[in-house]
Amino acid sequence: SSISINGNEYTLGISLSGTPDGSETLTVNPVSSSIYDVVGNVASTSQSNNSISLNDKLAPTITGVTLASDNTTITVTFSETVWNYDFNSSGSLEVTDFVFALSGGDATLSSTTPSSISINGNEYTLGISLSGTPNGSETLTVNPASNSIYDLAGNVSSTSQSNNSISLNDKLAPTMTISSTTVNSGESSNDSTISLTFTSSESTTNFIKDDITISSGSLSSLSGSGTTYTATLTPSGDATYTISVAQNKFT
Repeated sequence: SSISINGNEYTLGISLSGTPDGSETLTVNPVSSSIYDVVGNVASTSQSNNSISLNDKLAPTITGVTLASDNTTITVTFSETVWNYDFNSSGSLEVTDFVFALSGGDATLSSTTPSSISINGNEYTLGISLSGTPNGSETLTVNPASNSIYDLAGNVSSTSQSNNSISLNDKLAPTMTISSTTVNSGESSNDSTISLTFTSSESTTNFIKDDITISSGSLSSLSGSGTTYTATLTPSGDATYTISVAQNKFT
């Protein structure tokens, strides 16, 4: 794109598209019948000592994250080998080189700095400190801290990445609440119909009448699906009843 001359040195401008990652080889040759010496000898279009690798200008990026099933750690994978300060191949990453953010749900972060770090190649497993119990709607995001993570060429990671967010695993147990109670009228019936609503919207396909126990009387029927079920209770005299769901019967 340009030329400047200093004796036998010719500085040529290069027009590039994209960002070099250091694996590109640039070669320069004379155009055919274009460059001569003072006695008229023409330079060959095929030369040696005329190739060089471009300098790496591509910053390291996060290529993916995986979350432990118990939400205690997140593993971050980088696109290349990284270090925690510029032009130094001995500075292993530390917890302060990362920043967490959490949005949505019930749980919160006790700290935006990881609680621990372990390294395996380009994979960094970071400890997560949570307050509260995740319900699965929380989104955890991890980013490099400002001016903290570099590649060997000195390119610094951006503090805004993609492929760096993941939903926490749901660890909030479902609970049962009674949303309404209807007492049947009529001399021949002393049944009570109770609508049971579950806070979880997850599968209850295996939920049956035998999965409910009551402290007195009997449960004659159970119907419904999803998060809402209607139970028909036959009471045993005047009493206060405790209704329980059998353990591990729905999720």
